[in-house]
Amino acid sequence: MQQNPLDPVHEFHVIIVGGAHGLQKSQHGISYIVVDRETGPRNRNWGVTINWAHTLLDEILPPRLRAELASCQPDESLDIDAVGIDYALIRNGATGEPIATPRSPGMRRLNIQKTKRNWGEGLDIHYGKKLVDIEVLESGVIAHFSDGTSETGTVIVGADGASSRVRNWLLGDEKGTPEVLPYAFMNIPTTYTAEQARYLESISNPFVDVGAHPKNMYMGFFLLDKPDHARPETWVFYILASWRIGDQEDIENSPNRLERLRRRMDGWADPFASAVRWLPDDTMIGADQLKTWQPREKWDNRGGRVTLAGDAAHTMTFHRGQGGNTAIRDAFEYVKAMVEVRDGKKELQHAVDVYDTDVFERGEEVERSRQAMMAFDDFANFTKSPVLKIGMTPQGTQSGRESS
Repeated sequence: MQQNPLDPVHEFHVIIVGGAHGLQKSQHGISYIVVDRETGPRNRNWGVTINWAHTLLDEILPPRLRAELASCQPDESLDIDAVGIDYALIRNGATGEPIATPRSPGMRRLNIQKTKRNWGEGLDIHYGKKLVDIEVLESGVIAHFSDGTSETGTVIVGADGASSRVRNWLLGDEKGTPEVLPYAFMNIPTTYTAEQARYLESISNPFVDVGAHPKNMYMGFFLLDKPDHARPETWVFYILASWRIGDQEDIENSPNRLERLRRRMDGWADPFASAVRWLPDDTMIGADQLKTWQPREKWDNRGGRVTLAGDAAHTMTFHRGQGGNTAIRDAFEYVKAMVEVRDGKKELQHAVDVYDTDVFERGEEVERSRQAMMAFDDFANFTKSPVLKIGMTPQGTQSGRESS
């Protein structure tokens, strides 16, 4: 006989598909499980810019993790107050001179692998759980996995990324599949010689350093990790590059990616020129794509039982630095909604409807980020980019409007 998750003798239980999402038992007293389709923690690493959402971390994270936030930075010793930099640097890629320096007090950069290790400590995460179906009951939900197991709970939140299986279950494959954008995209982690690493760090913004080139191309150069301060050859940087697909090699995303990138580097200034020139010749650049998914219609949340968060709810490009911030906002709002339901302050349907309305409105950032990306492909009109017009300022429900 199926147990009733809402029966008083059973705990309110949240199934989180694909992301930790801030529901720590010690912080909120909510029973949860995190299920991830990967067989273990992924090795892939990248950086996340936290700007306007940094204040929400005080409420989402337990005090210990909030106090340890610096340990998640690429450079764990960086004192963001002492460094006196609270802006992103957008350069003219041809000259290296600033085009704009959009400010965001409290800005910091996080290394995603360090952050996952730190925030994931003690979380109930089950790997190798690929979602294949969701069963909605009057009393709750059951998540079914490819290994033949299942998990019964009160609600499911899909935080399973750009290719969300929960989203496809809610909307169907046609409406739930993200759009692949007609842009070449390269994401390149690398190390340099000690002398090269010192030089590149010395001339770069410690948070966000990106270039818009008159040849209609984007580049970003970032520090990813500084494992040994005394040995700059161990410092890890990474390069992001994107441009509109223009030839057959781009269309096919041919494997000669380093050669293709280098062919496009004439006329670039530092730090971008040297960062690419000094890449080892055997640098492997994996195939990658830019994808977006914007909610065009509200999904049927099945009485509040199933919904989305983070990239699953609004998949955007990185060109305005909003993805991580909107995901944090989602986490904050969803946790608040679940606490209200558990405490009997709101009915589940109403609480999740309000949450979904805010998520849907936050999805408008997908289009703003797309416009920011397209502006790098139209240098003559770059001043119209959302990055220059509104910086990294949150819009709509991202700005912290209270839900009712």
